[in-house]
Amino acid sequence: MKKIKTRWTVRTVALSEIVLCSILLAGCGGSSSNSSASSAATSEAAASTGPGSTDSKTCSVPYGDAPRPLTDSLDGLLAVTNICLTVGGEMLNYTDAYGEARAACAVIPKTATPQTPLPMVVWLHPSLFPIDSIDLTGFLVAKSNADLTGDPARQGFILLLPAGRDTQHIYPFPDNTGLGWDNWYRNLDRSSGSLNVDAEAIDHFIGAMTSRGVVDTDRIYMSGWSNGASMALLYALNTPQIAAAAVYSAPAPYSDINDPCAQSPFASVQTPIYDIHNSCDIIGTCQTGQQFHKDLAQRYPSLQQQLVIVDALKNPTADQTCVASCASSAIVPGELSPGTVNHLVWPINRNQDMFTFLREHPLHGK
Repeated sequence: MKKIKTRWTVRTVALSEIVLCSILLAGCGGSSSNSSASSAATSEAAASTGPGSTDSKTCSVPYGDAPRPLTDSLDGLLAVTNICLTVGGEMLNYTDAYGEARAACAVIPKTATPQTPLPMVVWLHPSLFPIDSIDLTGFLVAKSNADLTGDPARQGFILLLPAGRDTQHIYPFPDNTGLGWDNWYRNLDRSSGSLNVDAEAIDHFIGAMTSRGVVDTDRIYMSGWSNGASMALLYALNTPQIAAAAVYSAPAPYSDINDPCAQSPFASVQTPIYDIHNSCDIIGTCQTGQQFHKDLAQRYPSLQQQLVIVDALKNPTADQTCVASCASSAIVPGELSPGTVNHLVWPINRNQDMFTFLREHPLHGK
């Protein structure tokens, strides 16, 4: 990837990516990218009662959908920048089980040493956006001074930014292919010979960092935005080494609106999760996210979870409900909807809430 020289250029390119994706999302139709999805499942997903059920005849039970095929998409044009070296980060490389080259950026504060190990936040980028989108979250500034330990001598955190793959997605056009994470193939069984390849890559990069002795292994956290948030939730709920997760605007990781192989949520470990949703978000993300938390609470009553629904200014709403008019799976051509605008803005004023939740949930507290 082409490396750029200054933070100003990085920020300009990142904001350009937001504008371009806004235009793309506003200009597309509302048809599903997956022709095998039944209309019944889709209509149930859009309803307030929640998503449709898995069809065992066409789905990879118990793992949901088949692994997402690789593609070569136009949104690869958005991946021409790499913020890693401009912020003093280190690029990590790996070849996954499919033989595909994988990469991650590790941003390690100088205060992280074997004597003073720091927490690590693993942040997963949204679909269509590269790791440079981290520059829009405030995390790059917070990594130097955020309190994730309660220990004044160990402020800040290590930031690990794995990069996703160019694959098919079960989202409407233009997000039906491109950079992202396969949270639809939900095999996170490490004893399986067909482990989710994105989970495999994240496992590798976390292992590469913990082997250095500078990571507080009691405080490895997941975070992410949109599709990255979905993968972060799926990963956190099925990875014993993750202490907690705090994410933003996650499509339901087990039963998103167009998923033909929706499943009831499962958690092999009861990892605490903090999930911020816009009351009005793109294609019913608030509604399906709210249903995900209800289903999760029903199956795992003791699992610690906190759903926070915010308004356009990213402040918690008084009634903590989703706006019904934003539940549609359709995207009106040429219209930049309020849900799209909300989805494309990270809630920087809620970062402290996320950090507090993570701090209060170390691994030994599970």
